[in-house]
Amino acid sequence: MGRAGDGSTLTLDFTAMGGTLDSRITFSRADATALATFVNSSGIVTTVATAQAPRFDFDPTTLAAKGLLVEGPATNVATNSNALPNAGGLTRTYPVGELSPDGTANSQRFTKTDVSTPRYIYPTTSFTVAASTRYMISVWFKYDGFAFTTQIQSDSAPDWNAGWGGSFVIASGGITTGSRFGACSASTVTAYPNGWYRCAITITTGAAPTGVNPRFLIDIVGTTGTTILVYGLQLEANGSESSYIATGASAVTRAVDTAIIAAGTNFSSWYTGGTTGTFVSNWYGNVSSATARSVMATSDVLTQHLHMYQTPSALTLRLADFGAAATVTTSNSLTAGALTKGAFSYNGTATSLCLNGGTVATGTLAFSAAPTWLSIGGPSTNGTSITDTTVMLNNSIRTLKYFPARLSDGQIQGLTT
Repeated sequence: MGRAGDGSTLTLDFTAMGGTLDSRITFSRADATALATFVNSSGIVTTVATAQAPRFDFDPTTLAAKGLLVEGPATNVATNSNALPNAGGLTRTYPVGELSPDGTANSQRFTKTDVSTPRYIYPTTSFTVAASTRYMISVWFKYDGFAFTTQIQSDSAPDWNAGWGGSFVIASGGITTGSRFGACSASTVTAYPNGWYRCAITITTGAAPTGVNPRFLIDIVGTTGTTILVYGLQLEANGSESSYIATGASAVTRAVDTAIIAAGTNFSSWYTGGTTGTFVSNWYGNVSSATARSVMATSDVLTQHLHMYQTPSALTLRLADFGAAATVTTSNSLTAGALTKGAFSYNGTATSLCLNGGTVATGTLAFSAAPTWLSIGGPSTNGTSITDTTVMLNNSIRTLKYFPARLSDGQIQGLTT
């Protein structure tokens, strides 16, 4: 329940649940086996103990608790994700005596044995790519005593869009992004413990990809004897880089995370405002994508629906009613990856919305009846399952709070500052 004296009737702090989800939340993930991963409090990539277990994620760099990880379904089509084959001019050593991102001696060392430059690791068998689709490619690299520049790029024949790639600068002080070319629109580097860095690039295929069943490669530029440590390759069609999915001989799919406070006493025990209330949430913003990123939503019924989400590319915050017939949108934007604070208050159709303490946006929605359920990180049309997985938050939600009264614009501004 809420803190004594603040007026709230629901306070969910996902960073303080000790690995056990609040009993009012029905959680599920339809994986047949335990394959979903998260970053634990030591920054280690960890697989859930059971297939249906919720994931309480931590920042791999700062080790700060992030909250409940809520992701849509994703498939890693890079087979043998941590068993990359030997390639011409390179030798592979596995395993090596280096702790990998999963905390075991489970990484690979590639050594350049040919004077020719560059040399390539072809990290997967061929696969089919879709037209006009955004793909994320990620892999962990670690400095191994040699400073050089490597890049993740397309195979030259065939390729996806006449070539694409992003480079990464490997150095003793860490790994940083370098140049990008072709259809590569973004590249990121995230630091993990034990000197590892997850390096990722974003590419978007054209209307008619130039190659069918293309491959991508990891390019190693350096003199003979140059080595690099590599772990955990992932290729996914997604709006953002997701948690690691280990693969063997076949692609592996992780199911959607479903977190819902269903109709009944689990909902009605705290939702007491009828058509009046205020919701406040803290979460981690996502990168721009082709679809919205949902934070929370109430019953998906014409007069009962309130849906707060991050807009696809502008990264503003929006509150929408059923079918988004009417919306209220903030003028300011969030920062991808950063802790984000949003709140909305309402009294019948009149609503106010605030993002990170910015100017309060106001408007009128078709909301006129008390809802009966709440979904977290994705919308539900039935109150039991996520029914539009394309707009999942795909990140961690830190807190969620409800007040059974419409707080003033100044109050929601203060709560999100």
